[in-house]
Amino acid sequence: LALLKSLGKEPATAAPQLFPLNLLRGTVDYLEIIGALLAIVLGYLSVGKEKNTKTLHLVLVRPVTKTQIIWGKLLGNYLLIAGLLLAVGIVIWLALFLIGSVALSGLELFKLFLVMVLGSFYLMIFFTLSFFLSLVQKNLVNGLVISFLIWLSFVLILPQIGDTMDPDNQVPGGFFASLTLDRPQEKELMKKFSGYEGIRTGLERLSITKHFERPAFALFGIKKQYNELPLAQIMTEKIPNFIVVVSVLTIGIVATTLLFRKRNDYLG
Repeated sequence: LALLKSLGKEPATAAPQLFPLNLLRGTVDYLEIIGALLAIVLGYLSVGKEKNTKTLHLVLVRPVTKTQIIWGKLLGNYLLIAGLLLAVGIVIWLALFLIGSVALSGLELFKLFLVMVLGSFYLMIFFTLSFFLSLVQKNLVNGLVISFLIWLSFVLILPQIGDTMDPDNQVPGGFFASLTLDRPQEKELMKKFSGYEGIRTGLERLSITKHFERPAFALFGIKKQYNELPLAQIMTEKIPNFIVVVSVLTIGIVATTLLFRKRNDYLG
């Protein structure tokens, strides 16, 4: 608009409001898919090297408890994953500033930080899954294959089914937007299809990926209705998704710790 005015043109519209975090949908997608794969590989390698070289036998003759070993592995890998996501956040911030000439506000930086923290928890779920299965399976490859099958089901298949069944995704710009329906009217309309919607949302809730994606999309404003909402309201609405992610990660950590402490056959 400034360029047009410098050329003597008077645009008929006002300057569009820019929400730079809207550009980060691809970041969420990569974390969901590629990040989860890398976490699975990390979990496999954390057990595989120890199991193949029998180094755990050597470590356990030292004055080190199994709890210290398992928590050392969990915390060490979490710091690695968190460090990578911190680097991703810094690259995003610099790219928006240096390439797009957009300086993120303090609130936008905090939203980016929240998504990276939630993303680190999400990736650790797949790390603990792979770690656990690699311990359980005598054949390490079997643990890795099962991890990949679970990844395929919960990261790709179930979310895709849910997205395909969502009527709002079938029309460019949104089905409900094309009918000029607001959010309350949309909810009232969908009450007529409660059984169908129940099945669709039920499938999505089975996927841990959707529980990461929904708050991430809300914080980044990828779902447009969240762009103008205060952070407290977004967090209040999406707190169930945060709870699910943290709960699943906690279950994975507890299960892995108990298995590591009580069994010795995985040592080889």
